[in-house]
Amino acid sequence: MFSARKWLVLTLVLLVLVTSLAGCNSRSSERDRTLIIALPGEPQTLDPYAHSNQNGFICTTLVFETLIKKDDNGEFNPWLASEWEFLDDTTLRFKLRDDVTFHDGSKFTAEDVLYSLAVAAESSFTKNLFGCLDIENSVIHDLKTIDIKLKYAYAPLLEALASHRGAMISKAVYESSSKEELGRRPIGTGPMKVSNWILGDRIELEAYEGYWGEPLAFDKFRARIIVEAASRSIELETGGVDIAFDLSPADWERIAKGAKTQLIGGQTQGISFLCFNNSLPLFADIRVRQALAYGLDLEALVKTAWQGQADVADSYYSRNILGYKPVGPWEYNPAKAKALLAEAGYADGLDITYITYESQLNLAFAEVVENMWKQIGVNTTVQVVDLATFTTMNNNGEIPVSLMNNTAVIPDPDAALLAWPTHRTISLRHNDRHIDELLEKGKRIYSQEERSAVYQELQDYLWSKLYTLPVAFPKNAYGASSRIANLPFYPNLCPDLTRVRFAD
Repeated sequence: MFSARKWLVLTLVLLVLVTSLAGCNSRSSERDRTLIIALPGEPQTLDPYAHSNQNGFICTTLVFETLIKKDDNGEFNPWLASEWEFLDDTTLRFKLRDDVTFHDGSKFTAEDVLYSLAVAAESSFTKNLFGCLDIENSVIHDLKTIDIKLKYAYAPLLEALASHRGAMISKAVYESSSKEELGRRPIGTGPMKVSNWILGDRIELEAYEGYWGEPLAFDKFRARIIVEAASRSIELETGGVDIAFDLSPADWERIAKGAKTQLIGGQTQGISFLCFNNSLPLFADIRVRQALAYGLDLEALVKTAWQGQADVADSYYSRNILGYKPVGPWEYNPAKAKALLAEAGYADGLDITYITYESQLNLAFAEVVENMWKQIGVNTTVQVVDLATFTTMNNNGEIPVSLMNNTAVIPDPDAALLAWPTHRTISLRHNDRHIDELLEKGKRIYSQEERSAVYQELQDYLWSKLYTLPVAFPKNAYGASSRIANLPFYPNLCPDLTRVRFAD
């Protein structure tokens, strides 16, 4: 028989076990309701109109919402707006939901819509999408009804409004908050609000109890900043994160075959291209541009630099965008390259400077290009600078030649051809007004068939001029644990995380 002392000891042991199990169950339950992702870098800000950083937008799809949403079938559906209609080609009327509040509890009204779009029309990050808006002549009829006026017909408007670039913000909060407050603790209408940001480590969100819509599958969210691609893969495979972004292509196959992981990938809305600075005398000569293009074996170049995770580009924007037309790829012909260089006055070869910033892709690309051009008598000096310096030099038109990239925010040719208007100051600098004419014509036509014809004409024209050389249509993928469901691949690389469900 047990003594009283032994019974006491046994009782205490049982209490400890029960308490421990309860704690484990509580932690397990909390993990089950938490979505954890791994980002390759830390956003500078979460203010949707103050940056173009993909890492920030991945987080703020949970914080901010848009007037309309696009479904998997390409249809636009009501969201913060309950209905809309075009009254004419330059007037779009919205009726808003009456049950939406911001995270501070204030009501979402037509004043906030007009203010949001006014900011969008002026921000350097979104003006290309919303510069068409005529804010001054837009009309608020009441708290829930607004007519948005356009300066001219703009075919991609609904795409722009449905994208993460069309975030609705609070007028009162924006007018009363500092830049730092807007960036670190943004206020939206979304299902989650920012609860914590530990610089260099993680961003945390929590469920907004006053949310108007259906609750998410998770009530806590953590974005961990993990710079090394290999470390992101390891964290995914060991269960430290649920989703890992910007994985190394070398890890894709292993993650796709993993028992507890999955690969979510596909063709992006992006293009990588060799950009010549056409304002420089050397590259103003089309014979030089053509020679350098003939000197590149694009199949080998793309396979090596992108590790097999890209297709050779055969036009000026991705195949999944309206009006795409194959016009290439450019032929590999070293003999033609040498002949054109001789014709241009460089029979004895020439020296060029190639500038890039450090990344595995950029360095591999530069090395292959340098070796290929050497075979046609071109001596290439590769200069590697930091990203900030590269960006500044490019914005000032100071890059002679380099690999550049554009991923269209929306699946529309106007966004896909963002680099081409002559008013852009980047290093392309072609100064060809006919391109402007076709760009302006294309975006003002609502008929998709007529728009496609304009953009196909433009692709033929760009190919004939070769101001840039299309190189690759990159693929991309994010890894996810097997418990993640309902998350498709987003070609603009900004997935809507509100869709996430847990398989178990």
